[in-house]
Amino acid sequence: MKLGIIFGIILGLIGFGLFAKTKKNNTQPIAGKVSAKEFVTQLEKLGYYKYAEKKNVDSLKNDQIENYDPTNELVSIWDDDTGVPLDYRYYWCDGETVYEQGGFTEMLEQVKPTFDKIGLTIEVTDHFEEWNDKNKWLNHRITINGTEYVIFKNFKETGWGEAVMRFAEIVNAEAEKQSIDERIFLASGGNDGRLIFLTNELYNYIYSVYNNKEWKPLEISEWAKAMGIKPMKTE
Repeated sequence: MKLGIIFGIILGLIGFGLFAKTKKNNTQPIAGKVSAKEFVTQLEKLGYYKYAEKKNVDSLKNDQIENYDPTNELVSIWDDDTGVPLDYRYYWCDGETVYEQGGFTEMLEQVKPTFDKIGLTIEVTDHFEEWNDKNKWLNHRITINGTEYVIFKNFKETGWGEAVMRFAEIVNAEAEKQSIDERIFLASGGNDGRLIFLTNELYNYIYSVYNNKEWKPLEISEWAKAMGIKPMKTE
């Protein structure tokens, strides 16, 4: 009798273990979740690495696989001397630096290697940047390829985010005029800001996989809303 009971308990435990294991195996894959390798493979298909030097492609792909985290941010590898990303896409973009005197044109110079890669012409022929002590406001405008763009007009706030927003808007306007399919998208802000050059196809794919709006690339208007940046009057 006791042997029968013990035998029955053992069979029951084995059966429960098999059930639990089967249930675990059935629920482990999350519906819609993209693996690191799948993500990088699709990026490659969409042309993410096409501007990188061939010798750097494998390192870039391996780095993205090892550090893949859709709840965080994209990763890249940057040149230690120049700060230029080896993928020619994903740049650091410190809002404080871009806002400060000379920072806007410095950022244009920083991303010039990507302009050259994508065939975007950015020629600055006039640049005016002045803080008015009497009125306590900033006026800042720049002429690129013959078009004058107002960055700030009678601006009295601390414009870290606004400077980055105008930078992206102006570069994207020039890209559209020149029929370049790459655009700037923005991620995070302040001293931890990023900007990334993407086609709409690449952007839509990354947007569908990554889910943290504080860190993933966003279109300018969505980024401004996420960062609490209000629209400006530049006319």
